[in-house]
Amino acid sequence: YGGNGPLHACGIANMLGVSRVMVPPFSAIFSAIGAGNMDQLHFHERSLYLSLYDSNTRQLFDDFPRFNALVEELEAKGREDLLRQGVPEEAIRHRLELDMRYGNQLAQTAVVVSKNRLNSAEDLLEVMKEFSADYGRRYGEGSQAPEAGIRVNTIRVATYSEMPTFRFRGVLPEAGELSKAPAARETRECHFVGHDAPMKTGFYEFADLDFGMVVEAPAVVISPSTTYLVEPGWKLRIGRYGAGLFERAE
Repeated sequence: YGGNGPLHACGIANMLGVSRVMVPPFSAIFSAIGAGNMDQLHFHERSLYLSLYDSNTRQLFDDFPRFNALVEELEAKGREDLLRQGVPEEAIRHRLELDMRYGNQLAQTAVVVSKNRLNSAEDLLEVMKEFSADYGRRYGEGSQAPEAGIRVNTIRVATYSEMPTFRFRGVLPEAGELSKAPAARETRECHFVGHDAPMKTGFYEFADLDFGMVVEAPAVVISPSTTYLVEPGWKLRIGRYGAGLFERAE
């Protein structure tokens, strides 16, 4: 993606041995669309040393008021951020994450926990189980080491508001939806990597091409935001919202 993505797609695919390359919708501003299509979100965190299970004393953490007070403080900061942005208070949600590790491991695992408050040993054990399950998925079941102790290095609260989002569906045509593209607006002599002689290349306007049309190589498709280069040996399926699919010609 990106402003020049469709221009270089076939050339890069040739070097990598890739046979299909998708051009996403609105490829020139795809990153911005992704950012604009997200929920409003703020992270606030507190670094600390908190032992959920002390392997030396074999004691479980039990200062739940201290833990909950830290979480409430971080939630309040996130809530204030979203309220300043005009988000109604009733639409604000919080997600609790803990950076956890076994003993003195250097690597930490960010675990999204199901409860935002700890009020009992049962709640604490549930957090430890969630850490164990997450750790097993990342590093392999059986690699957990609770006997070394279980520690929290960071408490993090994600404060967010779920926003309406646009889902891109059906942007690429299926085999039964394909049709031949019309004649090019003009033809020019163009040079391509790997070909000594210039080749007659069709030039198209993206606005002239309908969903499902297939542009044969060599061709250049021009849109207001980007350029699609269909190199020799490739073809391009036209999708919706500027999407496309480069495929090697059979």
